[in-house]
This record gives sequence, structure tokens and C-alpha cells, in this order.
Amino acid sequence: MKSPEDCEASFSWIVSTNLARRGRADSILMTASSDSTIVGKTLATIAKERNETPVDAAIEIVKAGGSDVASFNMKESDIQAFMRQSWFMTGSDGSPGHPRKYGTYPRKLRLYVYEKNIIPLEFAIRSNTSLPPETLGLKDRGLLKPGYFADVLVFDPRTFNERATYKTPTVLSTGAQYLTVNGRLAIDNGLLTPALAGRALKH
Repeated sequence: MKSPEDCEASFSWIVSTNLARRGRADSILMTASSDSTIVGKTLATIAKERNETPVDAAIEIVKAGGSDVASFNMKESDIQAFMRQSWFMTGSDGSPGHPRKYGTYPRKLRLYVYEKNIIPLEFAIRSNTSLPPETLGLKDRGLLKPGYFADVLVFDPRTFNERATYKTPTVLSTGAQYLTVNGRLAIDNGLLTPALAGRALKH
């Protein structure tokens, strides 16, 4: 059995290794935590405020209950290379405190279709709609066909844009004019409706 000192050393090594994998301490942002004083701060800032090393600060955060984080260690060239692949699907884990929960799909179209011309619109639409259910074996979804569930978005390409940021991650996107979920209007003429037509999909 390991001594408490050995366990502490092992934990420090794990945290240090993970920190090295994710990048520098100033690239790790706290996005959601029971300790509200650390939300919106990087690990580097927290460590400096506490006069600790980033590894020690990270360990103390974990001991106090942990935190959701956003780490800025992806390369834009890698993102674009993956995005061009025919098997690439758009998705988001929807974690709190991260703008991707509210802005993933509008951002992809605005930035990579309309601004940077990395992929054509029809390619992006397929990765957002028909490819995921096809890959996951979900029937009658993802296409505009008779008998399929009517999950349809009508958007204005001039104004379809994400507004969520790391400081304000729950700001709604713009440009969605009409949205049906299972055939019921969830957005009508740009306004949310009270309809709650979503349902869990089981396979």
C-alpha cells in the first residue's frame, strides 16, 4: 500500500503530465465550478494570485471539487484538416460555461463556410444533419424525406452568427428564422415558442 506521500506525488505527476498535454497554464480557463471566484480565470492567474505553482493550484482546485475547463491547445490547421474529411461530424458536449453550447453550429457556417471558404455549404449541412444519424444508426432523421421526423432549420445566411463568448456563454445566436423539432415550431419568425417537442433518441 502506498503512503500518503507517495499518493500525493503520484497525483502531482498525473496533474503535471495532463497540464503538459493540454498546454501552458495560461491556456486553461475555468468555465464552471462550485467556487465562483475561479470561474473566468486561467490556471496561471489563479496560481499567481495564490502564490502557488500551476500544478499545486490545479491540485487544490481538484480537492475543492474541481472545475470544468476550456483548454486552448488545438491548432487551427488541424481543425480545418479534419473539417474537410467526409466522415467528420459536427457536435458539442454542451458543457456549461463554454460558448460552444450556444454557438457551435452558427460559428461553423459563418467562419468556415462563408468567411474562410474551407468547406462548401452543402458539405457543412451534411455533417450537421444526415451524417450523424446515419453513423449512429438512427432511422428517419437527418433528411428532408416523406415519413421522416421534421427537424428543419431555416436561417438567414447574412445574419446566422454566434454571439456566445467565454465571458457570456449563454447568449443566443442570431439568424435562425424558423425551426421545427419533430414537426413542431420551436422558433417562429426568429422568436422562440413555448413548444418543447424534443425527445431522447435511443438506439
